[in-house]
Amino acid sequence: MAVKEARRLGKLFVLRESFHDYGLTDVKVEIVRKGHGKLTPIFWAITSLYAKGRGKEATVDLDLILTKWLKVSPPALYHDQFAGIMGYLNKVFRGQDYALYLHETNLRAKGVKWYFPRLLDREVMSKAKVVFTNSKENQKVLAEYGFSSVVVYPGCYPRDGKKEREPIVLAVSMWDKGRFPEWYGEVAKRLKRGKLIMAGSWAVKEEKERFKKEYPQVAVTGRLSEEKLQELYDRASIVLRFGFNELGPGMGIIEGICNGLIPIVNEGLGSKELIVNDVNGYVVKDYEEAAEKINYLFENDDRLNKMREELRSLADDLSWDNHARKIREELEKVGML
Repeated sequence: MAVKEARRLGKLFVLRESFHDYGLTDVKVEIVRKGHGKLTPIFWAITSLYAKGRGKEATVDLDLILTKWLKVSPPALYHDQFAGIMGYLNKVFRGQDYALYLHETNLRAKGVKWYFPRLLDREVMSKAKVVFTNSKENQKVLAEYGFSSVVVYPGCYPRDGKKEREPIVLAVSMWDKGRFPEWYGEVAKRLKRGKLIMAGSWAVKEEKERFKKEYPQVAVTGRLSEEKLQELYDRASIVLRFGFNELGPGMGIIEGICNGLIPIVNEGLGSKELIVNDVNGYVVKDYEEAAEKINYLFENDDRLNKMREELRSLADDLSWDNHARKIREELEKVGML
């Protein structure tokens, strides 16, 4: 998301280069460090207490956050609460206003272990000039704790959805145990026609190999370039995503909608708020119901095509240009631009 915003709004400041292919063409970018540092094992040990399943790539680089904040000049929009520490420090010590985009929050997390993450969320939001978030579900949680926010959904590139499609179900994510990949495997086992493709990187290679052996019915691609992923969006008919208390919408669902794929999600994913059930997609309770809806659509082309038409206006509203425009408008409202 930050890459797409930078392409339209300004410079991208990256603390650590990721092994994921984010397509930095035509983006003005400054990368502080390539790869992990000497202190990464320590910070990974801390990060793994909260997000072990996401792999070492998810390490929060506190050494960079706490030493490179002076390199950021206003106006600045920070993505997630950890990057927001830099904005907080710039506000406290230099008086610089900042904006925060919160993808998920720890405010509801229970237990002593979550004391500092909860405190971090509160402190970083308390000093922000404006807080953005990615769903109405997240907005409701923030409001419960006294924080106002502006919902700006992740963007996408709307494309013509009328092309010929194959009976393919596409699931796109960065896969780890917390995504419950076996749910997708169970859907694939129940398909009467077509196939299910799981696209995207896996946090732990061994988990990917274990899953492939357990569910040979699923086509697992691993890491893909944007071009290869777009080829799958062009071929597929349905985009599938399960969430487990994930209040954000899931980028794969947003991109699927903009490519004319019928979205099927469960109640645990924030993108359910974008779907009108049985009109432009389905919100299901579990993998069994998801398989039922997929089988129904693959047997009823007319219904599938009608639902695709219903997605058109939603896809247009979700464009990256509209996303950037909404961000800019809010920054102007609070005097940051």
